Order: sequence, then structure tokens, then C-alpha cells
Amino acid sequence: MNFLILFFKGIIIGIGKIIPGVSGSLLAISLGVYEKSIEYITNFFQRKREALSYLLPLAGGIFLAILFGSNLMLQLLKNYYVFTVAIFIGLILGTVPPFIQKEGLKKWDFLILFSIVFFLFFLEKKLSLPNFIPTNSFTSLVSIFFMGAIDAITTILPGISGTATFMMLGCYTFVLELFSNPFQNIFYCILFGSGMLISLIGMVYIVRYLFQHHHHTTWVFILGFLFSSIISLALRIIDLIDHTNLLSILFLGFLGFSMIRLFSNED
Repeated sequence: MNFLILFFKGIIIGIGKIIPGVSGSLLAISLGVYEKSIEYITNFFQRKREALSYLLPLAGGIFLAILFGSNLMLQLLKNYYVFTVAIFIGLILGTVPPFIQKEGLKKWDFLILFSIVFFLFFLEKKLSLPNFIPTNSFTSLVSIFFMGAIDAITTILPGISGTATFMMLGCYTFVLELFSNPFQNIFYCILFGSGMLISLIGMVYIVRYLFQHHHHTTWVFILGFLFSSIISLALRIIDLIDHTNLLSILFLGFLGFSMIRLFSNED
């Protein structure tokens, strides 16, 4: 039963990774698997059996969701954009209550939150690069390697959406097509995966250090990223909301919120 729960949580996290504005690591936090995953990765060789039994179903769900969900997400975002985004706003909002309950907020925390939200909002609005078109040039191949590294960083750092980052860098379509057809672009996949693996190993140790030595401050920064994601997603659909879809959007948002609250209590 625990295997299936972890696998399903992995599917939710994997889907979150391919939705613009959604952070897969924030969903991992919401689902109660983030810190434990970091611990198992950094202590893998000391706790191999436990780590494998926990990480394999989680990673399997993430991998399958990305592999088979990329084309589905393209269709959902194309045909049901508002409703898809509404569910994920609810999923992210589900993260807030446990944070407030567990950590609380001090007076200076609000200044940090405001600064993070303002900076990320400004960055998203100002940074926009032309679409990436792959070639066999050295620069292009190095770019694909660093895309993998960026994906690892945004995967580990909570609140930073990998897809939103790729959209700002102009490579979202390329990465999504790479995920949806990995065996047709095997060399690009190897480059992307190499960059991701190298960056991932370094990032888990950095995040582990931050949680061990600056736990509260790290969580405040995560909450700032979380609010930035919610605002970013809400602004994407605000002009598309009217009296014909408002109730459906509210219902789907509540559904996403309820799903996170349900599964975050299962571990």
C-alpha cells in the first residue's frame, strides 16, 4: 500500500514538473516526501534498502508522468488551460497550512516574503529569450547540457518552476518535445541527463545543509517561492475567468487543495 501511495505521489510531482509555473519540489513538500527524499539520497549508501524502497516508487511515478504525460499536458494546456491551471493553484495552496502550523512567521519573515515575490515577478516579466532551436554546434550541445543542470536545480529548490524557467529561457517547447519523444533524440537526452545528474548530486547536499543549519529561514524562502508561483499562475488565467467558468474553476481549485491535504497526511 505504501508503494502505491509513493508511486501516486510521484505521478503528481511529475505532472507538476511539466506545468508552467508549478514547482515539482513544492508539490513534494506538500505531499510530505521532500525532506525524507533528500535524506535518503544523501545517505543512500548507509541506508540502501530503505532508500530504494522509498525512492524507487517515487522516482518511477515521476518518470512515467513526465514520459507519458508530456503530450497529454500539451493537449490539456491547449484545450483546457484555465481548468488545468486552476487545479494546480489548488495543489500549491495546499502547501500553506502545514507550513504555517509547523514553522509560524516572525515579523522579519514578511519582508523576506515580499522581497522574493517582487523579485521573481519582476524577473519573469523582464527575462524572455527567443525560442531555442537545437543544432549540432558546440554551443547548442553545451546549452542542452546546461538545460539538464537547470532542470536539476529547479527540481531540488522548492518553489522554482522548471517549466516557467524554461519558458523564460526560450527552451520550454524543446524540453517538452524531448521528454515526449526521448528515444527519437537519444543523444540530446544523454546530454540533458548528464547535466541533470551532475547538478542533482551537488544540489541535494546544498539543500540538506540549508535545512540542517538554517531550517526556518530556508522554509521562509520556500514560502516566498510558493506565493510567487501562485501569483504567477493566477495572473496567467485572470483575464480568462468569467461567469461561465468561475464555479468550475473554484471547484477544481478546491479539488487540488483537497488532494494535497489528503495525500500529505499519508506517508
